[in-house]
Amino acid sequence: MTYEQVVYTIDNKRRFGKACGRDVTQEFMEALGHPEKGLHIIHIAGTNGKGSVAAFVSSILQAASFASSEHYKVGLFTSPHLIDYTERIQIDGKQISREDVTRIGQQLLNMELKLEPTMFDYWLAMAMVYFKEQHVDYVVLETGLGGAKDSTNGLSQLPEVCAITSIGLEHTQYLGDTLAAIAGEKAGIIKSGVPVVIGEMDEEASQVIEARCDELGCDLIHATQVESDLKLGLFGGYQRKNAAVAVEIIRNLKMIVDNQTIANGLATAVWPGRMHVISESPYILVDGAHNPAGVTALRDSLKAEFPNQKFSFIMAVMADKNYVEMAQLIAPLSERIYTVTVDSERALQAKELADAIATLGVEAQACESYESAIDLAGTFNEKIIVFGSLYFIGEILGSGYDKNKS
Repeated sequence: MTYEQVVYTIDNKRRFGKACGRDVTQEFMEALGHPEKGLHIIHIAGTNGKGSVAAFVSSILQAASFASSEHYKVGLFTSPHLIDYTERIQIDGKQISREDVTRIGQQLLNMELKLEPTMFDYWLAMAMVYFKEQHVDYVVLETGLGGAKDSTNGLSQLPEVCAITSIGLEHTQYLGDTLAAIAGEKAGIIKSGVPVVIGEMDEEASQVIEARCDELGCDLIHATQVESDLKLGLFGGYQRKNAAVAVEIIRNLKMIVDNQTIANGLATAVWPGRMHVISESPYILVDGAHNPAGVTALRDSLKAEFPNQKFSFIMAVMADKNYVEMAQLIAPLSERIYTVTVDSERALQAKELADAIATLGVEAQACESYESAIDLAGTFNEKIIVFGSLYFIGEILGSGYDKNKS
């Protein structure tokens, strides 16, 4: 099989399996001889911010390795990808090669399991095999969906630290329709005696996590914000909260990292598609905000960075998202909103999104493509903000639309 055939086969597996993802991973790891054994795992869950926290933690660990006489390798497993599937599996900032994806992917696809793996299950198993082969020391592991039943929760290796970045209403059909229920699901990653770091969240959610920590005898660390003079590699005011979670994770590992190394890691962190300026003229900023909590963070960052300004927005969403509330949140900052259809079977059509936005009293116009939306928005003297779906941001970045690189 070629790389394209392997990726196509895996990508066309179920998105949501009949079996619990945790159970599938347990069977996968047993069949593979438990490649996760011996890895120093940092397990990160949360409604928003977990990808940014993972990027910060990975960057700090790489900075610490560089500063140490005893160098070690840092693995990173995240989802979704923006442009290429290889983004999901990285070591020291370098993506897995297509050759390794092809080789390991074929091995996994040829395995006979009792439970049916999803696309996510295959990529997680591939990551564990690859990390073991490459003698990785630390693995920064981002959950997929939820926590307790998530595939990443099926690894037999106890994590060194667990973290829950934030709690908001998301995937309510799977995780529950209250903050407490969702917090309970995400708190399922907590393991006996393992320290737990949490970001800022509603008391309803934090109480659930605190109770779980008490039950399992875990130290609970509340992260707030990092010092205002620390430079961050990721743009946006909300990233200071994510950086604070990352710093507390590092401080609770079984290693000592000095403050200067932490600062270096925070300053050099990279996480494409999040508050990412891809053009200065016209000014275009893309952000993967895809739920109300994420849009709130985007809105607050725009207000802080560009006080009293209004923007032209380009929005594309999946049909299962709370897109009306997302539009309501951003409406006070918008002069107009252009809508586009994401290249996905799950996408909401641009016309339907524009019609929904128009009922809020906001000028909205459906466009055939992001290029036409950018052209229309560019006729006004306003900054252009693109948001609504990570897949949409991936389409734009994957097309090479980045005028800052030209």
